[in-house]
Amino acid sequence: MRTLAISLVSLLCVFSVNAQTMSLDDCIKYALEHNTNIQQRQLAEENQRISLDNTRKSRLPSLDASLGQGWGFGRSTGRDGSTIDRTSSNTSFSIGTSVPLFTGFRIPNQIKSEQYSLKAASENLRLARRNVSVQVVTYYLNALYYRGLVDVQRRQVELDRAALDKARSLYEAGKRPQSEVVSAEAQVALSEHSLTEAAGNEMLARLDLMQMLNLEGDVRQFNIVSIDTTAASVTSAGSLSQPDIVFEQAVANYPSILAAQYNLESSRYQLKSARSGYLPKLSLNAQYSNSYNYIYNMQNMSFSKQLDLNGSEYVGLSLSIPIFDRFQTRNSLRQARLNIESQNTSLVEARQSLFKEIQQAYWNAQKARDNFASAQKANASTSLAYQYEADRYEAGKGTAYDLQQARTRMEKAAYDELQAKFEYFMRIKVLESYLQEE
Repeated sequence: MRTLAISLVSLLCVFSVNAQTMSLDDCIKYALEHNTNIQQRQLAEENQRISLDNTRKSRLPSLDASLGQGWGFGRSTGRDGSTIDRTSSNTSFSIGTSVPLFTGFRIPNQIKSEQYSLKAASENLRLARRNVSVQVVTYYLNALYYRGLVDVQRRQVELDRAALDKARSLYEAGKRPQSEVVSAEAQVALSEHSLTEAAGNEMLARLDLMQMLNLEGDVRQFNIVSIDTTAASVTSAGSLSQPDIVFEQAVANYPSILAAQYNLESSRYQLKSARSGYLPKLSLNAQYSNSYNYIYNMQNMSFSKQLDLNGSEYVGLSLSIPIFDRFQTRNSLRQARLNIESQNTSLVEARQSLFKEIQQAYWNAQKARDNFASAQKANASTSLAYQYEADRYEAGKGTAYDLQQARTRMEKAAYDELQAKFEYFMRIKVLESYLQEE
C-alpha cells in the first residue's frame, strides 16, 4: 500500500512538472520562433543580404595568383642552331590584380536593386510573422470557445440535477407522477453525455493549437490562460472604422504593399543596370610574373639568378567597347521593362487584395457585432422564460415538458451567445491587425 501511494505521488509530481500553461503572448512568441514558414522567410532575407554584400564588394580589386610546372622531352634546336636531344623543366608563377574603374554604372545600380530586394524580403518576413500571429489568435480563441462550452454544459448539468431533485421531492410528496422523475433522470444522463462530448472537443481544440505551434508534449498537460472576452470588453471594441478609412491607414505600412513597392523599385534599377551593356568598361590591371628554367645534363644558371633576370611587371588600363553582343543587351532591356510592368501589376493586385481583405473583415465584424447583440437579447429572454417556467412547475401549474422545452431553448441561446461573442472578438482582432505594424 505504501509503495502504491509513493507511486501515485511520483506520478502526480511528473504531471505537475510536465504540465505547461501558456498565455496568448507566449503562444505567439513560441510560434514566431518555431514556425517553418517564418524560418524560410528568414533564410530568404539572409540570402538576399548576402547577395547585396556580394554586389557591394564587386567594386574591390581582384587578386589572382598562378603557378605552373612543365617538362619538355625530345629533340629541340639549341642556341647555335643545331638539333639536339634535350630534357628540360620550367617553373613559372605570376600574381595579378584588376580594379574596375568604370562599369557603365552597372555596379551602383545593381547595389540599389539589391537594397530594395532586401527590403522586400524583410517585408515578406514581416507579413509571414503577422499571418502566423493571426493564426495563433484564431486557434487560441477557438480553444477558449470550447472551454466556454464546457462551462455552459457544466451549468446545464447542474440545472438538470437540481430539476431531478425537485421532481423526486414532488413525487415523494405525491404531487407529481413517477414518469416525470424518469424523464428528469434521462435528461441528466443526456446532459452529462453532452458535457463529456464538450470536454472532448475542448481537448481537441487545444490539440489543434499545439499542432499549429509545432509544440510537442501531452495535450492533457497543456493548458492556456483565459483572456478578457466579457461582453463589456467585446462591446467596447466596437467602434468600427469604415473599410476605406482602415485601408488608407493600413496601405502605407502593410507588408505586402511595401514588398510590392520595393520589388518595383528594384526592377527599375535592374533596367538601369541592364543599360550598362551599351557603355564601355574601363579597368586598371597590374601583373608580376617570373619563371625558372632547368635543362638536364647542361650547365644552368642558379635559381636566384634566373629570378633576377626573368621577372617582369605590367601595369595598364583596359577599355572594353561593346560593338555587337548578339543582341544580349537589347533583350536584357526588354526583359527588364517587362519585369517593371509585372511588378507594377503585382503592386496593383496587392492593393486590390488588401482592400478586399479589409472590406471583408469589416463586414464580417459588422455582422458578428449585430449577431452578438441579438444573441445577448435571446439569451436574456430565454433565461427569463426558463425561470418563469421553473416557478410555474414548482407551484404545480406547469408541466415537466414545458420546463424541458424552456431549458432547451435557454441552453441553445447560451451556446449561440458564446459563439457570437468569440466570433465578434476574433473579427475585431483581425480588423485591428491591419493597423498594427507587427
